Amino acid sequence: MNCRIRPLVFGTVACLFLFLSVSCRQQTPPVLVEYKRDFPIDTAVVLEGIPMEMPTTPALPYRLGNRLLVFGSYNMLYIYAYPDLRFIRSYQMPQFVSISVAGDELYLEDQGKVDVYRLNHSDSLLLTRSFRVATVPYSVGKVQPLGKDTYILTGSSDIDVTHEYHIVNPETGTWKSGGAYPEPPIRFKRLKDFRYAYYHSISVKPDQTAFVVTYGNVRRIHIYGVDGSLRHSLHLDYEPNNNHLVDPGFERRIFHCQGSVVTDRYIYLINPEQKLERAEPHGDILVLDWDGNLKARYRLDMYIDGIVVDEERNVIVGCGDKGKGKGRQFFRLEL
Repeated sequence: MNCRIRPLVFGTVACLFLFLSVSCRQQTPPVLVEYKRDFPIDTAVVLEGIPMEMPTTPALPYRLGNRLLVFGSYNMLYIYAYPDLRFIRSYQMPQFVSISVAGDELYLEDQGKVDVYRLNHSDSLLLTRSFRVATVPYSVGKVQPLGKDTYILTGSSDIDVTHEYHIVNPETGTWKSGGAYPEPPIRFKRLKDFRYAYYHSISVKPDQTAFVVTYGNVRRIHIYGVDGSLRHSLHLDYEPNNNHLVDPGFERRIFHCQGSVVTDRYIYLINPEQKLERAEPHGDILVLDWDGNLKARYRLDMYIDGIVVDEERNVIVGCGDKGKGKGRQFFRLEL
């Protein structure tokens, strides 16, 4: 009789252990939203504009080594020497919608097809490879590497799902979606309206161990590990215009975050903090670390198109407009 009972007892114990193990994994506490508002450094800076030899609107800067690439309208590209900002040459680029830079490579995307370029010694852009992450009518948003043959994207408004990010391997065709929006789409008439309201961008940490999601119309920031696990959920909780959800009415929205530029140390956010159609000569640059700690807020007297961060020289170089009819200019901000 003991021989019959013993296997039954052992089986029961094994099942109980398995149940407890699964229960513990399922009961991992969710990452709660942290509301933060105070920056250790919070200062106003009057910038001195630097004339741009080939002014363009907009002026979106990206750095490739000792060159600054400035993208303007009509797919025009202007190449400047860095750090002296001396104009070198211009290009008419093929059709593209989204732009990203990883290491010494430039990624241009259109309708889910990605072309990858490098600069050669004569300052010519060479197409090194192409791949497709999806087939869509317009764009999947900027595409960035997240490991070998693996890329991450937002999906823009062309992928009809409600996830913040999508990780795809074009070689194998594998696709993983994850990340939760600040709210479900039930307040909006159409899913597309919801996606436009909660427009967001992704930036991958250069060492590819994490990535950050930043929203345009609300001050929400999500920091993820490379495996897609949420590490920190932040809401910048300061006045004015401190809405925790996006207003369905487009005319009432405030454009809070224009995107992020990241290094292995910090996350830099460009915050116009205004209605988009105003484009007033004002913009903030916010700095936080990958643990979600606020570091600095620079209040600038310029509307900012974009920035590059040079932590070796301890400076931010960007493009923007101070008004007064001078158009787009370069600027330098000492950190």
